[in-house]
Amino acid sequence: MSTLQDFREDLSLLVEGGLIAIKQGDEEGAKKLFNAVGVIDPQNMARKMGYGLISLHKMDIKTAQKSFQEILQVEQTNWRAQAFLAFSHILSVFQDGSPEEKRKSLEMGAKLAQEVMEKSDAESTRKLAQSLLDWEHELQETVKK
Repeated sequence: MSTLQDFREDLSLLVEGGLIAIKQGDEEGAKKLFNAVGVIDPQNMARKMGYGLISLHKMDIKTAQKSFQEILQVEQTNWRAQAFLAFSHILSVFQDGSPEEKRKSLEMGAKLAQEVMEKSDAESTRKLAQSLLDWEHELQETVKK
């Protein structure tokens, strides 16, 4: 009879399945897959990352930020979580708020993305951070107007 530990090698497949479900708009399917990761390995932050990405997909920015911040409290050098936290700050410009709040969100997003650029070794994460920095620069001009 199998134990949960026997499924540890399948964690990456569950995460990938969850990401595919998000792309297809299947929130419930994604949650089930990410929950399975949490059952097999409760310390694995992929479940929380998945939930953050689901929130981003729904433009539930505050919930996404909370998920990514919780990851960073446990894993201070999770540069992917930090890049998505930066993304959430930049996306918040498209929600209600004063021009000053939007400017501060953009600045926070840029600060987080810059640190990712400086410290991450993962090329894909660095590319995401660079894209965020480029986008933030364009949005700063929009917010000024």
